[in-house]
Amino acid sequence: MSEKKKKKQSSENPHVISRREFAIGSMAFFGAYSLAEDEPIPPLSPEAQAMKIEMDGMVRARMETRHILDDDVKRVIDHAENTGEKLYQQESKIFLSKLRVKEVYFYVEYSPVEDGYKIYSTYSHRFLLEGDKQNV
Repeated sequence: MSEKKKKKQSSENPHVISRREFAIGSMAFFGAYSLAEDEPIPPLSPEAQAMKIEMDGMVRARMETRHILDDDVKRVIDHAENTGEKLYQQESKIFLSKLRVKEVYFYVEYSPVEDGYKIYSTYSHRFLLEGDKQNV
């Protein structure tokens, strides 16, 4: 098969990967091999799977850019609500919680609403501090 035909065939049927797989693969390329070789993330609890989250378009766009998934947000909120590990901002009535999943810390600012949670902001960072223990 000619090189042109191979190239055309692979671009017509690209292998689709998730944002997380892309980010992990990119980090592995730069030497963060422990991320690529580690055990898979445990599944969400049934409560977290059923959780309803709402957010505006700007928050959704930032999550896309930062490779933060709805499941990441749900995992943080589920952990915060079950353990009480969260901060409360009295003036705004917003909670802030974090959760370490492998080598990534996820942070979510949220508040409870009638049928779920409203998300105000999400962010993450990918480094470990000495003495850190893994949550998930």
